[in-house]
Amino acid sequence: MQPAVFFDGHSSRRRAVSLAFTDRVEIADAESAGSLLAAWPYDSIRRADGPEEALRLASTAAPPLARLELRDPMARAEILSRCPALDGPGSAASISIGRIVLASLAAAAAIVAMVWFGMPFLANRLTALTPYAWEKPLGDAVDPKVRLMFGAVCTKPDGVAALNKLVGRLQTAANLPNPPEPAVLRASVPNAFALPGGRVYLLSGLLTKTESPDELAGVLAHEFGHVARRDGLRRLIREGGTSFLVGLMFGDVSGSGVVLMAGRMVLNAAHGREAETAADAFAATVMHRLGRPVAPMAGLLERVAGHDHDAGPSLLRDHPLTADRKAMLEQGDPPPSGPALLDPAEWQSLKRICG
Repeated sequence: MQPAVFFDGHSSRRRAVSLAFTDRVEIADAESAGSLLAAWPYDSIRRADGPEEALRLASTAAPPLARLELRDPMARAEILSRCPALDGPGSAASISIGRIVLASLAAAAAIVAMVWFGMPFLANRLTALTPYAWEKPLGDAVDPKVRLMFGAVCTKPDGVAALNKLVGRLQTAANLPNPPEPAVLRASVPNAFALPGGRVYLLSGLLTKTESPDELAGVLAHEFGHVARRDGLRRLIREGGTSFLVGLMFGDVSGSGVVLMAGRMVLNAAHGREAETAADAFAATVMHRLGRPVAPMAGLLERVAGHDHDAGPSLLRDHPLTADRKAMLEQGDPPPSGPALLDPAEWQSLKRICG
């Protein structure tokens, strides 16, 4: 008789048992005068996962969660000598590396499918369900970091007044649910962007390259398009979910950051081009409602972006090719029929908003 620990598979009770090796392993309660708890045929016994210092066993003839744990060297030697299928089908050792690899690949494929297809779908649904009142605090939270990253806000009073007038004219045609809050940041990069909730930023580098109010109005109307479509909120949800899912896949494995950045860049480019095209169409609609042309914006894009010949694969670009955007904006663009958005003095004040 050899001492061991037994779990019957029906409860979590830990029983001290004694073993008898006859034509099978007889498992008896050590505290109840040898009361027989189970009897396992030798050919049904399989090795189960357990600590290194113990031999943990299961039986194909017993409940699935039943376990017998041996720490006594003599009992372990008896089992090793009498159980021909100890490492056979159903044992811990029978789970092959190949099966683990296949399971891992299947899990990775499921995560990739969720990143590529599920997160954009989920982001669209959640964006539509999110109240506008919840969106604005997100932009407010990001605003200080944006200003710290790009530079101080330009606050020359006559320039701010001209900017607010231009934005007000555009808002009469755009009718955004969250009224836009524009600002010019002192930064040499020629760019503009919008945050969730209606905050719209012009960088002074773009203002320097702008030659007319219509050019600048087209860019602002384009950013209004992102605000109207709630692209900032949609991207925030999508990228937050993507980061979480890809983190599940890679953890802190060395080099995973490079894979993550490359995958995110391609993913964002694919969805970004659609959003940019829609924002261009929104800009054209707003400008035409005001009786102003959108073609000047195309000229500004061409001056800022230059030619696309050396731009690399278009898949990695988060905007449509400049030539394609220019052709779309100029197609069917009517001549001016409405009043100028700013008079010459106001335009010059706006150009000098940063001093």
